Amino acid sequence: MSAAHRVRRRDGDRGGPLLEFAAAFPVLLFTAVVAIEAFLAFVAAERLESAARAGARVAGSQELAGAEAAAHEALPSWLDDATVTSGANGSGGFYVEVSHPLPIVFSAAGFDLTVTRRVEMPNV
Repeated sequence: MSAAHRVRRRDGDRGGPLLEFAAAFPVLLFTAVVAIEAFLAFVAAERLESAARAGARVAGSQELAGAEAAAHEALPSWLDDATVTSGANGSGGFYVEVSHPLPIVFSAAGFDLTVTRRVEMPNV
């Protein structure tokens, strides 16, 4: 095989890896965005649960006085606009419910999902 023939074969493959990358990049980007969204949803649900638990502890010991404030105080700053409700449940205890829209990286997608956590505490 001559040197000229080898050069022509290499010239025929020019740009192939770039095209493969261009084809795979959107799939990789979409996978990364979905992974970030799943992580943020998990962290938001965990933080909302923790805040509802903190509020329910206060509601159980102080009978709703300060339960919502304690839940708001337990939330991280990126979940400050969460909705907190509290009240009496049917079994003589109290509940605290914390809701927040799911943190969407690309909010223009039109998803309207809300994460809600409710913790009930018996009256002690």
